[in-house]
Amino acid sequence: MPNNYKILVSVLALALCTAVFFLDDSTGIVRWVTLAAGPLMAGAIWVLPEAKSKEIRKEVANRR
Repeated sequence: MPNNYKILVSVLALALCTAVFFLDDSTGIVRWVTLAAGPLMAGAIWVLPEAKSKEIRKEVANRR
């Protein structure tokens, strides 16, 4: 995924989780979980490798 798409998805995830945190009427741990989910999702986009279809096809072919 290109970096400009990663930036866009990261900003959207952080904005959505922040909005849910402030607009949610519930109290307790649910609000804090939503606030923590944003940075986790944004970080996962940058840290975890992207699956490539050619590599997956090779692995599946080797298992047969």
